[in-house]
Amino acid sequence: MKAKIETSAGFRSVSKIIIVCHVYFKFQCSAPSFSTGLLWVKKLGYYQLQQPKEQADDWIIIADESIGIGQEKLLVVLGIRRCNIDFLRPLQLQDLKPILVKSKEKWTGDDIAKELKTVKKQLGEILYAVTDAGSTLKKGLKNSDIKHVYDITHAIAICLEKIYKNDTEFQEYTNLMGQMRFKKCCSKYAHLIPPNQRSKSRFLNIDIITNWGIKVLRALEKNDASEDEKGQLLWVKEKEGLIVEMDKIMEVIRQISIILKSGGLSKKNKRKCISILKTCKKDRMRKFREYFINYLNNNAVHIDKRGEKLLCCSDVIESTFGKYKNEISKNLMTGITDLALIIPAFTSDLSEEEINKAIDYCTIKDIKQWSKTNLCESLSVKRNAILKKVERK
Repeated sequence: MKAKIETSAGFRSVSKIIIVCHVYFKFQCSAPSFSTGLLWVKKLGYYQLQQPKEQADDWIIIADESIGIGQEKLLVVLGIRRCNIDFLRPLQLQDLKPILVKSKEKWTGDDIAKELKTVKKQLGEILYAVTDAGSTLKKGLKNSDIKHVYDITHAIAICLEKIYKNDTEFQEYTNLMGQMRFKKCCSKYAHLIPPNQRSKSRFLNIDIITNWGIKVLRALEKNDASEDEKGQLLWVKEKEGLIVEMDKIMEVIRQISIILKSGGLSKKNKRKCISILKTCKKDRMRKFREYFINYLNNNAVHIDKRGEKLLCCSDVIESTFGKYKNEISKNLMTGITDLALIIPAFTSDLSEEEINKAIDYCTIKDIKQWSKTNLCESLSVKRNAILKKVERK
């Protein structure tokens, strides 16, 4: 079970690895098949999801929607009590309790509000929810009367988008990077090409193109490149002002992220962040300072008690979706199936006692009933209903 949950290996690969280990170490027991491993993971996820959550007045939830092929979207809600948060380190999946895993072809704000009201009855009082700025999630939180704390990672991306999206110099820089990548990817200069730019989350990953630009500038200064190679990279020198500025903003973001992602948002940490932001004095850096101070002010209003720290980072649920998407990437056209139970399985501490309880806790029939209740028809079910296999005569 650990070999699957704690690595990126596929179910078939894990089964084969165990067989190899059995042969090499001469174990006297049989290795589980990949289908057995898959069932165990589903059982573990079902067990984690079905465990009763204690009623309390200090619950904090982290919610997000996944996006895949087709209209299917998976809504996931994880929770943690404020008294259990360790603000000396970032959250880990094992710190959280899985509250909700449910799919629909289309989530509306009213749909999410309905689910969140059920969650409130299950948990007790929810102090606030940490999410991105998705319109349906925001509406769902508003309609269910739950305070919204905006995730810092997405807030930073929005700040950067406001600054650079319509900036002529930035657009020219990224366009030249794209052209170089396209023209030189199959040439003898392929080792110089810029990294691929992710169009959907470009501003979440702006550090990637910044780091490449800084490395090129250093290579040009230190004469690490041949004259021929320098000729291919000289255009980057013309964008030095922009690249250095972005690098300075990235350094400010790094320092702020360390403070807020681990230590939470408090009045003390807010002052620390504003002190760091004072270095952003000119042009686009000044704009970033203004946007981010606005973020701090808007979210700090939720601090009700002296010395209180707010959880303001939902990276842990993004990581969860990343691991889940790694699993379904082997067959994206299948859509959302009961493999979604691997998401609550990630929150398990994977102790021998817990795994044994999970395996004995439910049957295949229970998992099928859960799927029928909580998941919409997957792409594979719809496809098979229409494009049935033609029998050869």
